[in-house]
Amino acid sequence: MANPMTELAAEAIELDAWVDEIPDFQAHFDRFATRLEKGAHKMAISNATSGGGTTRSPMRVPFRAQGGAGIQQATADTSSAIFVWTRGTGSSYDGFTAAPVRLVNVCEISNLTQQATDGKDRGLVKIKREELQNSLKAFDNGVEGIIHRDGSGTIDQIPTGATVNSATGGGGSGSATYSSIIGLNTAGSFSEQQAVQVLSAVGGTNRGSFVISYVDAVAQTIYSTTALPSGTVAGDILVVSGASGAAGSSILGKDYWLANGNTGTIGGIAKANYPGRLSTPTINFGGNGAINNATAQRVQAIRMRALGDDYDENESGFWLANPVQGVALSNQFYNPGFTRLDEGAKDYVPDTARKMMQKTVLGEDVVWASTAEPSRMDYIVPTTWYFGELFPTRLHEWTPGNTIASVPAIGGSTGQTYFDSTMFAYERGFQLVCNDPKRNFYMQQLPVVIL
Repeated sequence: MANPMTELAAEAIELDAWVDEIPDFQAHFDRFATRLEKGAHKMAISNATSGGGTTRSPMRVPFRAQGGAGIQQATADTSSAIFVWTRGTGSSYDGFTAAPVRLVNVCEISNLTQQATDGKDRGLVKIKREELQNSLKAFDNGVEGIIHRDGSGTIDQIPTGATVNSATGGGGSGSATYSSIIGLNTAGSFSEQQAVQVLSAVGGTNRGSFVISYVDAVAQTIYSTTALPSGTVAGDILVVSGASGAAGSSILGKDYWLANGNTGTIGGIAKANYPGRLSTPTINFGGNGAINNATAQRVQAIRMRALGDDYDENESGFWLANPVQGVALSNQFYNPGFTRLDEGAKDYVPDTARKMMQKTVLGEDVVWASTAEPSRMDYIVPTTWYFGELFPTRLHEWTPGNTIASVPAIGGSTGQTYFDSTMFAYERGFQLVCNDPKRNFYMQQLPVVIL
C-alpha cells in the first residue's frame, strides 16, 4: 500500500526546529556495488527480443569450455607397420546469456508538505530536493542488497536462530504491536518503507508480502506496523517486491555466480554439462576453523590448481567481507602481543588498540560491507565481471523531459481526479555476468564473532 510523505511526516523540520543539521537515522550501504563497478566491464545492451517463437537474450558472454589436441606418443616405423596419425580434436566454446532487469523506486510527496517547508523561513530544508537525495541513497541501498545474492530476488534468508514476531498491526514507536524479524544476516540490505515478499524457498510458496517500517542494522532486525504473512518462519526467504522468487529471475548477483559444485544452472547453462569448469574454488571452514596467516597460501595453492601456471598472482582483486570477520582477523595482530614499550607518554600505560579495520586481508585489498554474508568472504576479480546496462540509474521520465508527475486518483471515488501530491522515481535497467567464476574464490562457514 502506498504511503506518501504527508505534512505530518515533515512537521519536525518546519519553522520551530532548533537545530542546524538533521541527523539521518536510515543507514546507507553501497560499498560492494561501488567497488565492483570501478573495475568491472560495462557494456550497453538492449532488452530481450523475440521472433519466430524464440526469445533472444541481448547479453552473451563467451568462454572456452573444453580444451583439445591432447598429447600422445608416436611409435617408430617398423618393418611391418608405420605410424598412423589419429584424428585431431579442438576446443569447445560456449557462452553465458542474460537479459536486463529493471529496478525502480518511487517517492511521493504531498503538495502541503512542500509548501510547509519551502524556504528558509518555513523549514530547515527544501523537502523535494532533500527527498531526491534520500531516495537515490535508498535506491543504491536496494541495488547493493540484490547484487550480493543468488539471482532469485532474495535479499536475505531468515536464519534458523532468528525470532519471528508477527503482531496484528497498529501501535507506535516502541509498541509491542510491531511485527519484527530479529537476528537477520544482513538487515542493512533493506530500506525503510520497502515492500518485500516472503517465500518458503527459492521458487517455493509465496506466503505474501509486508512493508518494512524500520531497519535496525545494529540489532539485525526489521520492524513492520502490519502483521507478517501467515506462516512466516525461520528458513523463509525475503524477496524484493515484483520478483517471482524463481532461480535466475532477477539480478544475477555474486552468490549466483560464485558457487562450488556442478549442480544448477548459471547464465543459461547447466553446470553439469561442464563438470568443474563453472565451479568456484572454495575453502569450507565448517563453522569451527579460523583464518590464519597460512590461509593466504592455501588460497594461492588452490587457485594455482584451478588456473594453471598461467595464473597471475599479481592480478587485481579484492576480498569482500562483513566487518564481523575484521573483528575476528584482528586477533592475528593482538594475540601475538605486539606491544611497544615506547608508545604513549612516559608515565601512562600505552594504548595498544588500533582504531580502524585492516586495509588488506591475506595480502589483498579488502572491502568491508555490512551487507555481505557474515560467515563468508569472497575474493572478487573485477575484470571477470560485466555490467550489461540497458540504462544507468536515472530519474524516470513520465512524459518526455518530465521527471515529476501528478498522482492520478486511480481507484478513487467517482469524480476524483488527482491526489494533491507529486511523485518521482529512480530506475535502472541492467544485468550482471561473471565470465570466469573459476577465477574468483570464496571462503564459507567462517566462525562469526558475536558483537
